[in-house]
Amino acid sequence: MPNWKLEISYLGRDFYGFQRLKGKRTVQGEMEKILSYIFNEEIKIVGAGRTDAGVHALGQVISFKSQREWEEEKIKSVLNKLLPTDIVVKKVEKVEDNFHARFSAKRRWYMYFIYNHSEKNIFLNDFSWWIKGPLDRNLLMRAAFIIKGKHDFVNFAVKESEKNTIIEIFESFWCFKKNYLFYFICAPYFLRKMVRFLVGSMVEISLGRKSLEDFESYLIEEYKDRFSAPAPSNGLYLYKIDY
Repeated sequence: MPNWKLEISYLGRDFYGFQRLKGKRTVQGEMEKILSYIFNEEIKIVGAGRTDAGVHALGQVISFKSQREWEEEKIKSVLNKLLPTDIVVKKVEKVEDNFHARFSAKRRWYMYFIYNHSEKNIFLNDFSWWIKGPLDRNLLMRAAFIIKGKHDFVNFAVKESEKNTIIEIFESFWCFKKNYLFYFICAPYFLRKMVRFLVGSMVEISLGRKSLEDFESYLIEEYKDRFSAPAPSNGLYLYKIDY
């Protein structure tokens, strides 16, 4: 029984997230529908990351098993002809039987895109967070540096009882290109809405509304109130998965 690994990209705007949900348009639902049609059997996929509604992916990885053998390039070609225009298959590989898109992943990377300009760019509405006021980039970098390392992120996520909230962050940094601000973060796994809460917090700090000292304290002990609201989903991208 062949085991397949696919790398895909998608625009999250018109999806109710990645995970299959009855009566809702999801990435998993669209992929399983087309794959089942191609292979002429019921296909169930697993994804490396479960992106929320509105969140995009540049390098999502999925895996599934099938009864039929196919050529890798043929699968890619047929899928890209049949899939909706907001999903594209970038790579198809036949992998070892024990490969699992979610459980075999070592690191997950997310990117957040902010457009910081006095005038809105309507062509970026669905793909970035527009912030009109000037952001203090030095404070953004200092806040990102604080995030790196092992911390308890219970204050920066939707509470999920089954997940350990203490996570080691391998990378946390900003890249600036004129009015385009990109935040990158890498960890073994993330809590729900964690990246969005962290980005929202860093923006509050860079606008002078919150302090770095308070931010650090929220990474040490649990508080009843939020440090900030989460950043909008449309600026978040599942960037890549490391195996």
